[in-house]
Amino acid sequence: MIKINNISKKYKNKAVVNNATFEINKGMCTALIGPNGAGKSTLIDILIGDRHPTSGSIDDNEALLNEKHLGIMFQKTIFPELIKVKELYNLFSSMYKNPISYEQFSKITRFSENKMSEFANRLSGGQKRILDFGLALIGNPKFLILDEPTSAMDVQMRQHFWDIVDGLKAQGVTILYTSHYIEEVERMADRVVVIESGEIVMNDSPNNLKANQHNSIIKLPLKHQYLQSQFNHNQMTRVKDSYEIQTDNVNQAVQILLNAEVDLNEIEITKTSLLESIFSNNKEESL
Repeated sequence: MIKINNISKKYKNKAVVNNATFEINKGMCTALIGPNGAGKSTLIDILIGDRHPTSGSIDDNEALLNEKHLGIMFQKTIFPELIKVKELYNLFSSMYKNPISYEQFSKITRFSENKMSEFANRLSGGQKRILDFGLALIGNPKFLILDEPTSAMDVQMRQHFWDIVDGLKAQGVTILYTSHYIEEVERMADRVVVIESGEIVMNDSPNNLKANQHNSIIKLPLKHQYLQSQFNHNQMTRVKDSYEIQTDNVNQAVQILLNAEVDLNEIEITKTSLLESIFSNNKEESL
């Protein structure tokens, strides 16, 4: 287990990370999510020792953060000019006592022998990401950090990527990753840590976050525009060819509709989980 204890990082008296406390449990997959600029990358940099915290401490009794046990896939990697993929494999594998084999590396990246002979900086965006992933796995890490790993990957490559992660989880590899894809968090994470403005605001399992229903949306035809006066300001809004009522009290809203003799066969009620709400807010803030 890695314990992050009251970590803060300030630049010119501005807190980029503020009193962050959470645990990364051994053999589990932890998702660190939040809007752009929330402090995710800074926190990762502190974890791996690239930056030093202003205050706080990190307990790593299992030595998972030791470079011998750590694999890192950064959000963006710039490969050197005129170095081939297979040369990168040879370079990285020379740094470890028991690296994965050339065949294993090829299987992870899905690169043919011709692709292995190409210059790394001439690969497509998705190919560079899977190459980055393969390089992070060369040393058979016990702890793997993945920062926005599937950005630029197509659907097939993303599925291949997470199939490999499934296998790593089964082997007991500890994983910390960031993602902007809710389906990846719901599928892979054992724990979700939400950071906003440098502060940890939520720390729970995906199932609990999904079960904690945050909001309900009632959709009804445009002909019921007259009902706007029955709801609070901005609670009932037009969205394309219908009206939507957002409420955290479905019974009360439905009663208003019944009193107005609205045919309930015309309405649609959907639930938005807390996890969905988090990702929706993240997308709005990144626009």
